[in-house]
Amino acid sequence: MKQQLQQYKYRILSFALVCITFLTACENEVFINADYKETIVVYGLLDPQDSIQYIKVNKAYLNENIGALEAAKISDSLYLDSTRVELKRLSTGQIILCTAEEGPAKETGIFANDKNILWVTREKIYPNEEYEITVSNPLTKSKAVSVTKTVGVTKIRSPFIDQTNVFSVGPEYLTISYVAAPNAFAYDARFLVNYEEIDAADTGKKVTKTAIWRVVNNFLVGNNTSPMRQVPRLSFLQFLQSNITASPNLKHRIKWVGVSLYAGNQTLVDYISVNEPSIGIVQKQAEYTNITGGYGLFASRSTLKVWGIPIDASSIVYLQKHELTKALNFVR
Repeated sequence: MKQQLQQYKYRILSFALVCITFLTACENEVFINADYKETIVVYGLLDPQDSIQYIKVNKAYLNENIGALEAAKISDSLYLDSTRVELKRLSTGQIILCTAEEGPAKETGIFANDKNILWVTREKIYPNEEYEITVSNPLTKSKAVSVTKTVGVTKIRSPFIDQTNVFSVGPEYLTISYVAAPNAFAYDARFLVNYEEIDAADTGKKVTKTAIWRVVNNFLVGNNTSPMRQVPRLSFLQFLQSNITASPNLKHRIKWVGVSLYAGNQTLVDYISVNEPSIGIVQKQAEYTNITGGYGLFASRSTLKVWGIPIDASSIVYLQKHELTKALNFVR
């Protein structure tokens, strides 16, 4: 970046010299960088089903003395020198102050990783409510504000048998059916299979693993408040075949299956859509932000997990005999 700016500056100086040749009284002064203005960057997803909320706050940086990549290695370039983060439940006026905590260690890369500050609250966040976030720097008086409406509660109907709460691969299609939550605009669904991998020679040696199937991605709700997706049973068998190790030395026992549903409000879905990789010739993408006075995203999602569902005995027999899964050596 620094080298590009220097090349740009040299071109301007060369052009200025040409002008001086013809206009002896001409004087040019060019400023590559504008005056510094602190810009707050905010990323937050409120999840009413979670017990803790995380807000990420950074600042955009510009430094005329060093290159952008060099500045990215300095933590002070990434964080505000003073920060206040508050949430406001608009229906009641309740103010929730978030506190700074050290987040998970960041991997080595372009940006500084000596610290990872997250703004956190463990106060209850209510579904189907409007919340306002205000991030400010008390020293510089800069401020960023946004409002989002939280996603409500999803109710699942299948693929489990309601009366007995047991999973079966008997039907030709596995049906994922649920009652969409208020403010939910789109859903992702993940199917989980928790199983034991057992040493055939020594059955006391076993390891518990979980295979995760991304079965539905960005499924729009639209006007259908009771969405349903049917997935061929064959696709489920292919998932097992691809994710569980087949070996004569291994046996497998399915302990339970489950579904995780992730609902996003329209703001979140719009952000994801805008930032999807371009498949056209033109690679430039639009910038998406719903932060007034800054950049970033303030949206909501809702997570529903239905785990621990047993698989019926007839399904195990089916998996033992099917061409795609018999080499996995399933046992009851």
